[in-house]
Amino acid sequence: MAEMLTDLLQNIYKRIAQLGGSIQELSNSLNSLNKNIEEKITNLSSKLEEFSTEINLTQTKHIDAVREIGDVTTKELKVVQEGLGLDAMKTLIKKLEDIAKLSESVLNQDTVNLLLSEAIDSVKNLKESIKEEEVLE
Repeated sequence: MAEMLTDLLQNIYKRIAQLGGSIQELSNSLNSLNKNIEEKITNLSSKLEEFSTEINLTQTKHIDAVREIGDVTTKELKVVQEGLGLDAMKTLIKKLEDIAKLSESVLNQDTVNLLLSEAIDSVKNLKESIKEEEVLE
């Protein structure tokens, strides 16, 4: 019986030793897994930081490029506008409108009658002065 107990105890001890070994292997595997996960997270964090920096840099470049395109386009539109004489046309139209307004006020019926009357008087005076010169000669 003592021998059975000894064998049983030795088997239990062997199983406990095997279980301890398995637990140790599992612990080593978990430590390795944790180390691997930590490395992956560190690598991922590094890549995300690089990506964020690249996005900021690219965003700034795109904004600068669009701003530069806008500035150049504005300058070119001004050149085209001046080349087509659009500013001069606007000024001419404004001046013609001013002349039309002045003409309306100047060419009302009373003003026309007065101008015709002065013109007729001037013609009469011119005729009289020509007759007087002919008489003096």
